[in-house]
Amino acid sequence: MSKSIGLHRKFAGTAGLMIIGRGIAMLSSIIYARYLGPEQFGLYSFALAIITMATLPVIAGLPNLLVREVANFHIEKKWDFLAGVINWSRGYVIIVSLFSIIFIYSALYMGFFNSSVSELLWFAVLLIPLRGLLTQQGAILNGFRKPILAQLPVKILAPALTLFVLLFIIYSSIELTSIKLINISILASVFSFFVSAILLNKTTNQVPKKNISKYKFKSWHASLLPFSIMAVVGTLNTELASVLLGWLVDNESVGYFKVAMQAVALIALGLTSVNAVIMPNIARLYKKGDIQATQILLSKSVRLSVLVSLPIIISLVIFGEFAINLLFGESYLRAYPILVILCFGQLVNVLMGSVGVVLNMTGNEKSALKSLSIALIVNIVLLFTLVPFYGSIGAAVAVSLSLVCWNILMAFDVYRITNLKTWFLVGV
Repeated sequence: MSKSIGLHRKFAGTAGLMIIGRGIAMLSSIIYARYLGPEQFGLYSFALAIITMATLPVIAGLPNLLVREVANFHIEKKWDFLAGVINWSRGYVIIVSLFSIIFIYSALYMGFFNSSVSELLWFAVLLIPLRGLLTQQGAILNGFRKPILAQLPVKILAPALTLFVLLFIIYSSIELTSIKLINISILASVFSFFVSAILLNKTTNQVPKKNISKYKFKSWHASLLPFSIMAVVGTLNTELASVLLGWLVDNESVGYFKVAMQAVALIALGLTSVNAVIMPNIARLYKKGDIQATQILLSKSVRLSVLVSLPIIISLVIFGEFAINLLFGESYLRAYPILVILCFGQLVNVLMGSVGVVLNMTGNEKSALKSLSIALIVNIVLLFTLVPFYGSIGAAVAVSLSLVCWNILMAFDVYRITNLKTWFLVGV
C-alpha cells in the first residue's frame, strides 16, 4: 500500500512539474508564433531541429544508461563505480559535444545551409553542450530516484526564465527576432545548468565518498551503443519530419507542423511523467527477480498515464481548431488536421504503456533497437513518399504510423522476453 501511495505521490509531483513547465513553454511558443509569423517561426523551428539532431551523438542513449547504472550501483552500494560512471559520463558529454560543434561549423563554413539558417546556427551550437550536460545531470538525479529534482531545472526554471525575458522584450517594445529567441534559449539553458549542478552536488554528497573511482569502460560503451542508436532512431522519427519539410517544402510548413507538435506534447505528459518515476524502480525490481511487483507497477503506471492523457486527446480532437485559432491565430489553422492525425499516433502510444522503458531497464535494449529501426525505415519511406505531395499532412501521417509500428513491435517483445504486459486494461 505504501509503495502504491509513493508511486502516486511521485507521479503527481513529476506530472505537476511537467504540466506547469509545458504550460509555460507553450505560452512562450504562442508568443513566438504570433510575433514571428508562420515563416519566421518555421525558420526558428527548422534551426532548432538541426541542433536537436546535432545533439543526438552527445546525449543519445546516455539517460537510459545512467538511470540504470546509477540505480544499480546505488542499491548494490558500489560507491566507487557510482563515482566512476558520473565522471565518465561528464567527460563523454564534453568531448562528443566538441566534435558535434566542429561538424556544424564545418557545414556552415562550406555553405551547406542558406544564409538565414546559418545566421541562427552560428549561435545555436552553444546549446549542444548545454543540453548534453543538463541531460547527464538530470539522468543521474533520476537514477537516485529523485525525478522531481531531475525535471525541475529543465521543465520549470528554463521555460519560466524564457517567458520572463519574452514578456520583458514585449513590454519594452523591442523587436522579436529568431536570433533573439536563440539567445534567450542559450541564457535559459545556462541558468538551468547551474541550478541542476547544485541539486546534483547536494544529492551526491549524501552517499559515501571513495578516494578512487572505478570504471567499466568496456561495459558502459557496449551498453551505450544500442542505447545511443535507439535514441537516434527515436529522435529521427520526429525531428526528421521537420527537417525534410524545411528542405523539401517551405518554412511555413515547418511552422504548422511545430504548432501541432506543441499541442500533441501535452498528450505525452502522463506517460513521460510515469516513465520518469518508474525507470529506476523497474531496474531495481527486475534485478531482484520480483516479476509480480514489476507487473503491478506497470499496470498501475499505464492506468495513470491513460487517465491523464485520454481527456487531453479527446479535447484536442474536438476543440483543437478553436484552440489553435484562439492561441496562435487564424494564420495557423492549417495545423489542425495535422494535430488530429498526430493524436491518433499518441493514443496508441499511451495505451501501449512504457514499452521502451521496460526493454531498456531490463537489459533488452537490443530488442528495442530492432523495433525502433524498423519504425525508422517505415518513417523514412513514408516521409519521402508523402511529404513532396502532401507536405505537413504527409509528415504527420508518417510520424503517426511509425509511432504505432514501434509501439506494437516493442509491446510484443516485452511480453515475449519478460512475460510482462505494459498495455492498458491488463489484469494484475
